[in-house]
Amino acid sequence: MRRFFFDLMIGNIVKIDPGGMVFECPEATFVVANEMASHLFVWRDDLRDRDACIRVRNADWREIYRAAVWSENLEKVGWDEM
Repeated sequence: MRRFFFDLMIGNIVKIDPGGMVFECPEATFVVANEMASHLFVWRDDLRDRDACIRVRNADWREIYRAAVWSENLEKVGWDEM
């Protein structure tokens, strides 16, 4: 099992994940990153339209995936705009 880290990136600012999570399969981190990004879109309206994303990286600091903070709805509607 390997450790992966989920950093929050807002433009060129990076909030480093200090602990990470352990996964057997790297592809499972894609699902987690997408869920995190979706959750942030709903609950953190300050991150909308700010080029925010969740970056997944391995212990060697190599990026393996990015999940944008956006809505699946084409109008990008959040919970407070429905």
